Amino acid sequence: RLTGVELIKEKRKIMKIEILMLKEDNERGIKMMFLSLEQLQKFKLNPIRTDYEIVYETEVKEQEGTALNISVVMEGLYERLNRPDRPNRKTMRSMSVGDIIQIDGKELFFCDSVGFKKISFAGTGELVLKAGKENSEKGK
Repeated sequence: RLTGVELIKEKRKIMKIEILMLKEDNERGIKMMFLSLEQLQKFKLNPIRTDYEIVYETEVKEQEGTALNISVVMEGLYERLNRPDRPNRKTMRSMSVGDIIQIDGKELFFCDSVGFKKISFAGTGELVLKAGKENSEKGK
């Protein structure tokens, strides 16, 4: 039987994170790789969900006394996946503009030239920018 403190520790939030990158095995994905949202619009390129593949999965657990902050988690993940000792470095490139962070299978954030932009994929599968203050404008 768990005590009150143990119950609190057991209920700590775990954030499931997936990194989606454009597929490199087709011309369409290669054309859009490393482009910001502004550049995608300028060149009239519109990524769809099937242009991406999940290349990395991890979980982030809430630390005692602190709530998970999505912006902080995303910035930390960006830094971690750009280090020489990053996970999967032999099978995946570093995280870059154009990649997507998916949180808990629901929220999607586009790694833009500055910060992360909240997005979704429409019913047609096309990428859509979502308005709101969830967008992180923090520089990299």
